[in-house]
Amino acid sequence: MNSAVTPATAQPVIEAPRSVGSPYLFKRILVATDFSAQATQATKMALQVGHAFQSEIHVAHAVTPVVVAGEGLLIPPDVLSSDLEAAKVSMDRFMSAQPDVGDLKVRKTVALGDPVDLVMRLIEEEKIDLIVAGSHGATGLERLVLGSVAETILRRTQIPVLVVGPHCEVSRHPFGSIVLASDLTTTGVRPALYACALAERGHGRLTLLHVMDKKARVPGYEADLFQDRLKKQMEGLLPAQTGMFCKPIVRVEHGNPAEVILSVAHVEAATMIVVGLRPRSLLAEHSPWSTLSHVIRDARCGLLAVRDQIA
Repeated sequence: MNSAVTPATAQPVIEAPRSVGSPYLFKRILVATDFSAQATQATKMALQVGHAFQSEIHVAHAVTPVVVAGEGLLIPPDVLSSDLEAAKVSMDRFMSAQPDVGDLKVRKTVALGDPVDLVMRLIEEEKIDLIVAGSHGATGLERLVLGSVAETILRRTQIPVLVVGPHCEVSRHPFGSIVLASDLTTTGVRPALYACALAERGHGRLTLLHVMDKKARVPGYEADLFQDRLKKQMEGLLPAQTGMFCKPIVRVEHGNPAEVILSVAHVEAATMIVVGLRPRSLLAEHSPWSTLSHVIRDARCGLLAVRDQIA
């Protein structure tokens, strides 16, 4: 997504999807909910993806005890028990209101504790393949105060995370048009394999996008030759059999990465954007101006973040 000023080489892949087009790519999906409107959208997205793979859906809600700062008071057990039971009722009501469950197997978890800690525990215990999380898309001071559960999950987990932003429109065909936004550094073979597998599963279009800063120049390379080289590098991320089910569109564009990604996603009627994350990288916790935050905040589709390597 960032500017490229030197020819890049895709990093070696350590773990990839089971196979391109595998019906088991997302066997178990976990969606975190707080019963909000944004959580409803995330749940709808999880269900649509689940139908594509006949996944088992895990829906989790954490009841976080409210502690009065400075009082040092212990919350009575009967109050905690009451809160937990009320949350279980809310969970049942929340899921009964979802119209697209169909024949999917749904498992519900309501527990006391921190939302992120609950998600991380379930990932390990239930062997989760995909996390779906809503993001409120707050900016500035609001974001500094509220933080983002979705972004904390992105920092801590190594499995793919599908983030549903505030303007995301959930499609019944979530893999109809996939845009893989690659800077050829953070997005290498593994994210490309996921993008390819999803496009095949949905019989959809696949667009490979690399964004360069307008001022980027590479000594010894003419602009057209360098652009052709980048396109070949992008194509080199895909498995050889990709051409059997789709003809990828390869685009090298110039400008602000977030703005270009959003523009191309609009033109291509994207139903999902795929990006890569560096191994063990930390997202800027208080950086509402970052490319990733910008895309999540304004995208009309979900954003799938995949680590290029597994530590």
